[in-house]
Amino acid sequence: MKIGNKKSIAIIGCGAAGLPALRHFSEDESFTCVAFEQTDSVGGTWVYTDQIGTDQYGLPVHSSMYKSLRTNLPKEIMELPGFPHKGPEDKSYVAANEMLKYLEDYAQHFGLTKHIKFHHHVKEVYPLEGDRWRVTVVNLQSQLTKTLEFDGVIVCIGNYSNPVIPDVPGIRKFQGMKIHSHDYRDSSIFKDKSTVVIGCGPSGLDISFDIAKVASKVYLSHHNQRVKNMKCPSNMVQKVDLQEMVENGVIFNDGSYEEVDCVLYCTGYTYKYPFLSPECGIRVENNNVKPLFMHTVNIEHPTMFFVGIPTNTTGFCMYDLQVRFAKTFLSGRKRLPSKEDMLEDTRKDVESRLESGLRPKELHMMGRKSKDYFDSLSDLAGLEPIAPVVLQIYFDGFDRFMCDFSHFREDKYKLLDNEHYMVQFPNEVHPIMKKQEIVS
Repeated sequence: MKIGNKKSIAIIGCGAAGLPALRHFSEDESFTCVAFEQTDSVGGTWVYTDQIGTDQYGLPVHSSMYKSLRTNLPKEIMELPGFPHKGPEDKSYVAANEMLKYLEDYAQHFGLTKHIKFHHHVKEVYPLEGDRWRVTVVNLQSQLTKTLEFDGVIVCIGNYSNPVIPDVPGIRKFQGMKIHSHDYRDSSIFKDKSTVVIGCGPSGLDISFDIAKVASKVYLSHHNQRVKNMKCPSNMVQKVDLQEMVENGVIFNDGSYEEVDCVLYCTGYTYKYPFLSPECGIRVENNNVKPLFMHTVNIEHPTMFFVGIPTNTTGFCMYDLQVRFAKTFLSGRKRLPSKEDMLEDTRKDVESRLESGLRPKELHMMGRKSKDYFDSLSDLAGLEPIAPVVLQIYFDGFDRFMCDFSHFREDKYKLLDNEHYMVQFPNEVHPIMKKQEIVS
């Protein structure tokens, strides 16, 4: 696919990362682009479905959405640049279907759907000479396979569809129900049951509180010291990490035993790219995608970019920035460093992250390094940086999440400028104005 001197771009996935990729490349006259989406709609993981396991085409269900989900970040920092939320103004934390509507409106506003091939599954991506790509796709409705060529590939498939199941001793002995949060849809299956939830990340806490409304008992197993003093429902008990499963219950690391009916894994996800041929040079080792320059460029074939890999940061703004970063170099306006320099930069980044205390499986976690990461992307590509107030709201909101889980979603935020915002807490008559003060 090549029209005149225009460069052709394949975009894989049409969720919150794929849509800004489609917007920025489709509105630039130096590119032609097409996006492949294996479902029938935009939205990615924000699309709720009752289905679990595999879909009607035998493919793994992508979405991890559950019925009661509300955002755990304010909508004010969950928007794509150039397209603010239209409402509601009286709340900052919104339901999943409201976020999906936002993405659908974004796609409609920028006229993106005409560039999307729905029901198209990417079967293989293979590198060709001249930094070009061969992409093989299957039309799931007709089952016809087509092979196309592109000048660049943008991978936007998200991070929350390939569940990690921990290898707990005795896991096969346990006779009760075992389920990962990826397949969690509503609490009804836990009614009057004793359940152990493994993991206390945002979804682990959210689902635990949801289950506690109907379960007889919920044991939250984790090692997060910040959660230790959190006020929980009366039928929820915090426990240390799991040591072993037995036929009808679980044994914790402190030697205590609890009889349980169900085990729910809220143990996160891993990166997986089954459509990338080995020749692409990308591998996933210990939850680390490599070799990537700045967590986005395929160092072996630098006309392939990944959008959305970093975690523990403000996703929506980052997606847009990473897309603009990719477009800068694919357009030829700027040149990437040499392969040797990119490898050395990545080596130093890994070394710095390990020295800061991150574990090898956490090398894509940003946290307090987010500003430095965003600034490095902006500086190298000559782009406008992300407003620092966005990250300040992210960290302040996360602190509120940890200290007042039952009420933090009642907080209301308003961005004033690049450095200031206002927040109104529950039972506070007047909002408080704050200034960004991020410390790396």
